[in-house]
Amino acid sequence: MIRLDHVYKGFNCNAVLEDISLALPEKGFCAITGRSGRGKTTLLYLIAGLYQPDRGSIQRNGEIISMVFQEDRLLPWETAAQNAAIASTREIAAELLTELGLGAELDKYPKELSGGMKRRVSIARALAARADVYIMDEPFRGLDPETRSAVFGVIRRRTEDALLIMVTHDPTDAECADMRIDL
Repeated sequence: MIRLDHVYKGFNCNAVLEDISLALPEKGFCAITGRSGRGKTTLLYLIAGLYQPDRGSIQRNGEIISMVFQEDRLLPWETAAQNAAIASTREIAAELLTELGLGAELDKYPKELSGGMKRRVSIARALAARADVYIMDEPFRGLDPETRSAVFGVIRRRTEDALLIMVTHDPTDAECADMRIDL
């Protein structure tokens, strides 16, 4: 379980998160919602251990964490399959990419992919890691409604035995969450 106790984080003397306390379950879907600039990404970075709190504490129990960032962060010299296999095998990466509708794009480089395709490669890379906690920062950016729905289904199936923490601006996503954090 991941627990935050009275966490404060600020940048340049500006408070971004103040006195955040919460306990996240070991499994399930946690949606983080809120207006732009409210600290959603900062909260994800704190949970992932990429930022440290200025005050308060964060307890983790050795969970393996995999993350989809707001930016795709693909390696331009690697193919879609190679990017997705960074934390796994090519077979698992190919299986996930195919499930995400990119079976014909395995050997293409990021510059040959659309924005939505790049996004799905980033999601495949995160899911291929086989983690305890999947953190996704607006994972559906750039996806049309039909693709978005299919990708969300893959994410939910692939994370059903783990904790999925996702920043979303879509009220439908938040409604189906087991836990909702509004910032």
